[in-house]
Amino acid sequence: MSFVPTLAGIAWDPEIRGILSFAVGVVVLMGSVYLLLATNLAHRLGFLVALAAVFGWMIVHSAVWLIYPPGQGPAGRAPSWEVEEIVFGDLSNSMLEEAHGVDTSSLPPPEEIDELTAEQVDELSEQYADDLAGWELLAASDAARGEAQTAVDAVLAEGVVPGLESTDSRVFTYSLETGGKPERKSDSVFDRVANKVTNTLRVTHPPHYMLVQLQPAEVEPSEPGMPPNQPEAIEGSQTVTVVLVRDLGQRRLPAGLVLGGSGLIFGLLCVMLHKRDRLAAVHRSAPLPAPTGG
Repeated sequence: MSFVPTLAGIAWDPEIRGILSFAVGVVVLMGSVYLLLATNLAHRLGFLVALAAVFGWMIVHSAVWLIYPPGQGPAGRAPSWEVEEIVFGDLSNSMLEEAHGVDTSSLPPPEEIDELTAEQVDELSEQYADDLAGWELLAASDAARGEAQTAVDAVLAEGVVPGLESTDSRVFTYSLETGGKPERKSDSVFDRVANKVTNTLRVTHPPHYMLVQLQPAEVEPSEPGMPPNQPEAIEGSQTVTVVLVRDLGQRRLPAGLVLGGSGLIFGLLCVMLHKRDRLAAVHRSAPLPAPTGG
């Protein structure tokens, strides 16, 4: 009876609700199945059969998690852009050799490029292919560009480059990318299928790099009653280039570990059940002992 106040003191709130719900589910659902099997197969064999069924179900469930990782089960680290280095001025000083030949000084102003569509930006990349050294410009509507700029904002906000901590103290200019899995060359059905199959069967993933350029900026005071002015790049200021690499993450790793572990345990349980069935068959086929006179 002294344990009753302790149980009464446990609050049924979200902090412990999940644990209690899981415990009750295990006891009621799995316990009832084991009780039914134990009454028909004996407690040891019933336990092996129930445990094998649990891990067989875990194999199926973890396979679903592996195929549909977001929101369908445990998920690992999501893909993201990681900052490799920050280069001031000429890109020939970069540790990334692929960036040494990039020169964006001859490109149209960033404001004009941001008004272009993705197809027009691709044509512009082909037009300035020699200056971009194999890199491709990204349009303002490109999701990868926005994600990379967000990663750059997070790094600069930590004070890595003094004077560029605030979003009003800098302005993005050009964003370029190279590497990664090859994209399809056209929208034809053949190219769509071929690109999907080849990329799926590719074991290794080529490194995917991005260059995000920015310049120090200043904001002129706005007139009373008018909307605030947007930051503008300081004329003659040095260009800052942030080199990023794509981290593919480990989104499917937890589901894969659960699938592998469940499959291993399920296999061991099946071997144990098989050995027991063979032993039982041997015992059933053995000749009966000769009767002894009494």
